[in-house]
Amino acid sequence: MNSQQEVVYFKNIYDVCDYLNVSPPKCSDIWLDKVKQVWVAPNLTISPLKSDLFAVNLFIEGTGTIKIAHWEKQMEFPSVYLCPPRQTVSCELEESILIKYGVFFSENFIEEFPFLNKLISNYQYFQLDKSIPIKILPEEIDDLIILFEFFNKEYNKYSIKNRTVLASCLHIILLKVKELYDQYYDSQFVGKITHSDENIVVSFLKLLNKEKKNKDFKYEKTVNFYANSLKINANYLSRRLKTETGKTIKEHIHNLIIHDAKSLLRQTNLSIKEISYVLDFNEPSHFVNFFKKNVDITPNQFRKKALL
Repeated sequence: MNSQQEVVYFKNIYDVCDYLNVSPPKCSDIWLDKVKQVWVAPNLTISPLKSDLFAVNLFIEGTGTIKIAHWEKQMEFPSVYLCPPRQTVSCELEESILIKYGVFFSENFIEEFPFLNKLISNYQYFQLDKSIPIKILPEEIDDLIILFEFFNKEYNKYSIKNRTVLASCLHIILLKVKELYDQYYDSQFVGKITHSDENIVVSFLKLLNKEKKNKDFKYEKTVNFYANSLKINANYLSRRLKTETGKTIKEHIHNLIIHDAKSLLRQTNLSIKEISYVLDFNEPSHFVNFFKKNVDITPNQFRKKALL
């Protein structure tokens, strides 16, 4: 595969479906991709792709090579693969049959359901530094196939009323996949990524996650803190992050602030003033302007919309 190929970037599920030339999704923030495809020569090459979506994949049958960021290997079947937002992935599938399931979902979908939000917030395998396919045993796919098929059945009759069912099913799928990653991750993955630029990105994301985990809302929010902690020039770190993840240091920090703000607006009765101080804004007006700039609506408008 040509590592210099332009990366195709998907902002939403509609972009993904349009690129794959498949029917539009039932809704804008979650989608099931069920594939059973047979082809002959030549091999099928999938150009480098990344998106703003989360994805959980079950590969049942096929052959080929997959490249994730700077890491490359022959695909093994069956396997599970958790793909976080902005992870660059490409592959070359050989003359064969491909059978797989994939559920794509957005951050908005996660934030709608507190139980899902809590799981993802502590789900280490959706971090860029831990994202690779994990080989599993054939007998371990049976329960997952049942879950994906149930999800498929519910998705095909999608309505606002069954969104909670879809979220609950996704929650169970992620718990089952986490069990498999916990079982196989260390033996299959430790030491695989060695590219220095990738390690810079990984180190930043680990540090940001550590800050958030240890200090909750009081984590460090300055660019210089992360650059100095990693002993690297701030501009260089931002460029590497922009190249590998699509976002600068400041954008990563701002995304986390927005994530926290949305959670507090949706799940607590704290006033806008109280939330602004919890998130380290000097003035409530600064928080309101920051939120509106990033979300296009005010905190009050977001809260009212979330309660509908």
